[in-house]
Amino acid sequence: MPRANHISRRRNSNIYQVRLRVPLDLVESIGRKELTRSLGTPDYAEAKKLSRIVLAGWAQDFDDVRNRRDLTEDDLQHAMTDHYRSQLNRDDQFRQSLPTGNEIDAERQQVVQRVMAGEFDVEEPLAMLDASIDFLTLEKRLKLDQKHRACQHDEMKRQVAEGQTDLMRYAADEFIVRHRLSIDADSPAYRQLCHRLARGEIEFLKRTFERDTGNFGGQPSDPLLHSASNGPTIRTTFDDIITEQEKQSAQGIGRNVAASTIYKYRGQMKGFTDWRRSTQAATVTKAEVERWRDTLLVDGKNRKTARDKVGSLRSVLMWGQKQSDGKLFPNGFIMEHVLMPTAVVSDSAVKTYTLADARKLLKAASERPEPHFRWLPWMAAYSGARIGELLQLTKADIIEISGYHFYHIQHDPENGRTTKTKKSRKVPIHPAMITEGFLTFVSEAADGPLFTASRAYQNMTDWIRTEVFKGRTGPRPAPSHGFRHLFQDLRFGKISQEGSDYITGRASTGSAALYGKSDAMLPELAKEMAKLPII
Repeated sequence: MPRANHISRRRNSNIYQVRLRVPLDLVESIGRKELTRSLGTPDYAEAKKLSRIVLAGWAQDFDDVRNRRDLTEDDLQHAMTDHYRSQLNRDDQFRQSLPTGNEIDAERQQVVQRVMAGEFDVEEPLAMLDASIDFLTLEKRLKLDQKHRACQHDEMKRQVAEGQTDLMRYAADEFIVRHRLSIDADSPAYRQLCHRLARGEIEFLKRTFERDTGNFGGQPSDPLLHSASNGPTIRTTFDDIITEQEKQSAQGIGRNVAASTIYKYRGQMKGFTDWRRSTQAATVTKAEVERWRDTLLVDGKNRKTARDKVGSLRSVLMWGQKQSDGKLFPNGFIMEHVLMPTAVVSDSAVKTYTLADARKLLKAASERPEPHFRWLPWMAAYSGARIGELLQLTKADIIEISGYHFYHIQHDPENGRTTKTKKSRKVPIHPAMITEGFLTFVSEAADGPLFTASRAYQNMTDWIRTEVFKGRTGPRPAPSHGFRHLFQDLRFGKISQEGSDYITGRASTGSAALYGKSDAMLPELAKEMAKLPII
């Protein structure tokens, strides 16, 4: 077996090490031409496994160094406001943790009881002193903190006046790492960053002195923080915004937001906040969004993905802006002038099954004994419904109205049943399905869900791609999209647009919104469904 050239034994040892040359463009930044690390094992196979982890870490380090950038004015403003706001948040938490009068009285009584019980040896006065100090610390916690903050405020002002950086180095170093900046600790840029952070700290301390007197409405006097607010808006996280929008949507306020959209946005915002290492929405800047956009556009590729993610960020931040009455970004919406990646629009035919595809798939499905393989393709083909919605059907959902049969696709979140439009609908069963024996399958099925196999949708999708269309090199549409698009093509001239939107569960604000409000409408819809050509 050939040996990896990056693994070797350490000198005068049987322990393996991993070695890697530093790329020429990074030698100056990293300060070394080669990296080495002991793998701590004499076993070659184990060393090879461990080396992959080390090499992957170094590769990530190289990317981080390449992605470092110079400090900008936006960074300085971001650092100052973010530090100011996070410190205010910390002060909120501190004040909420202060002991109540009852808790102080209870601690005092406990000390008295311990003295009366003889727990303290009179020959060891330090034990009594320790107990007294613990109680006094609890009782005087706010006053002790006030004295500490006063000293800190005076020292911070002195350091700012003298251009010193000692007190804010911890915050500067954290900000540099979080935002992948290339700043030397002895550079003017580093001192400038510490200076801005110190100004934010001074303003924070001023707010705490006001809070000590009961004034929680103070505003910054520093012109660089003048527009900032210390209300809850500045500490709003992305998750706060999405949760509030989900709540409003459930209450029927504003535009309806699908559960799948909420789930998608949470995942994408998690990716963004992990990248920027901050969950606070108010601190996002235009420059930061543009940097994230550019990292998504690797070598000019991934344009559709990048556009989708940046678009999701825009939507969530706009939700936050509306929820806060414009206070999230008081100087204007920061994404108003962000240029979006241009996605290549694909031909819808790529997502559509051809008639030949549909016939081949339905023939293959009719030969399978498993209910989800046997019936889901047929049901999707003759309804255009999403397979995820069909999977939720139970035996009781197959109903008869005026001699016609329907799937009752229900939106019932409390029982784990959802639709994308958050509306229930009754979909006519096509005559071809009845001829195929679907109603017989239903009558013989046990009460409850019609499809009980685990991973039914994924297994069906895998079967279609690896067996039904085995060896195909061209487009391979997903079952839901493939049949939904084909249904739209086949219904043309046969089923009205309003009827089609209702049957397939597409959002509509026109007359289709009336469908299903009365069972009296459904027989006419069933007659339209019967016009759909037999595949």
